[in-house]
Amino acid sequence: MSQGLGSTFFDSRWHSRTGRQVVYASSSRALCQLEKRVHTGGLAVKDQILMRLDLPHDVKLDDVIDMGLAAHWATDVPLTRSLGDDWLSRGASLGLWVPSFVEPLERNLLLNPIHPQYARIRLVVERNPFGFDPRMF
Repeated sequence: MSQGLGSTFFDSRWHSRTGRQVVYASSSRALCQLEKRVHTGGLAVKDQILMRLDLPHDVKLDDVIDMGLAAHWATDVPLTRSLGDDWLSRGASLGLWVPSFVEPLERNLLLNPIHPQYARIRLVVERNPFGFDPRMF
């Protein structure tokens, strides 16, 4: 399973490029597809696989709302990065729920690949190959 290596090359909405790895996931298949489309800049992505992550029921997941997420979070990238960086540096939980910028009423999940419970995540391949509906391009 991914260790979040790509997160060490670029800053993102919820983390700074600090050398610490983070894995981004979404709460639904539909949101995963929207996020992927947004982050590929309109390019037709090939050789994709649709995967599901089964998290153990007893893992600790934090919520950025409980960390004091301000109402203006969508326009304050330094704030969202600092909240994500703080969560990641504490290492107290496997994941952090955050709102999606693409659809703020939906949620993404940041995962900490160096957390001891990360190895307990079960990866399930749902579709291989996976292709986007061509109308999305």
